[in-house]
Amino acid sequence: MKWVYVTIAAVFMLSILGVSDTGSAAKETWVSEKPSATSFRLKDLTAVITVKIKNNDNNVQYFKIGQVYQGSLSENNTIKWLIQWTDPAAVKMVKSRTPELGDYGWKVNPGETKTVSFGLRATGDMGEIPTYIVNVDSDNSNYWPLINEPGLMSSWFMPNEIEVLNPSLDLKYWKGTFGFTLINIDEERVSGIVRAPIAPANSKLVYSSPKAFVDDDLFVSTQVAAWDVTMDPKTSQRFVYTYEWPAKVSGGNGSTGGGGYYPLSTLQGTTGSSSVPGAKTGAPYGPLVIGVLVTAAAVAYTRIMS
Repeated sequence: MKWVYVTIAAVFMLSILGVSDTGSAAKETWVSEKPSATSFRLKDLTAVITVKIKNNDNNVQYFKIGQVYQGSLSENNTIKWLIQWTDPAAVKMVKSRTPELGDYGWKVNPGETKTVSFGLRATGDMGEIPTYIVNVDSDNSNYWPLINEPGLMSSWFMPNEIEVLNPSLDLKYWKGTFGFTLINIDEERVSGIVRAPIAPANSKLVYSSPKAFVDDDLFVSTQVAAWDVTMDPKTSQRFVYTYEWPAKVSGGNGSTGGGGYYPLSTLQGTTGSSSVPGAKTGAPYGPLVIGVLVTAAAVAYTRIMS
């Protein structure tokens, strides 16, 4: 039966990746802001992350810092993160996903709960110009005489994706503080809505400076920090915001989202942190394999939302 699961997963992955440019399947397409048409730029995008992870297995496990954040289906269109510091000290991993950056992480002994913190700084074009998914008909220039101005959009991720990658690791707590400098490169005063370039799902916005309003209409169970910004020509402003996970965030059907990892179609789940079942838990392992592959593929495709 193994080949059946592999075949189903492969077909699903191909069906997802086939939507990249035309948007014909889901009527969605990737949009990368054109520098010539965008008055605001991001600069000095940073992140300080604290996590608490438990190893539920009987043998040692490792986890490491993800240094690439997907920005589009284009191969090289990503945010790459440079590690600024770690606490406690991280060690270099045996295999690097990004050899040019070097992969660093930590060992978690059987039954151990480890808390680590680290600081990151974004590099590359994706740290300056946002990329996101929109409906192909959402910004049609043929509308006249009035059209909507959505402002700069947001991308999202799920803090406990580690539980899909390794069901033995149970994420107990996640906290992320992000910062970015907004620059008006225009010769005129510019106004518009600016949303957090990166926002975690199923998390609570606990701090923002300047004070943000919450845009919770972009994606279910996601509180997106947003600011109404007016900037004079050639000026800049620093924005800082903090999220904590898990958090009870109101879902689209009025239910409460918990700290578990939920497939995109059922993001409003039960309360509390929970790991994805593994081969040793007694859950049916064949359907689990398909579920994990499908969920991971869906996350990879729909990470950036309008």
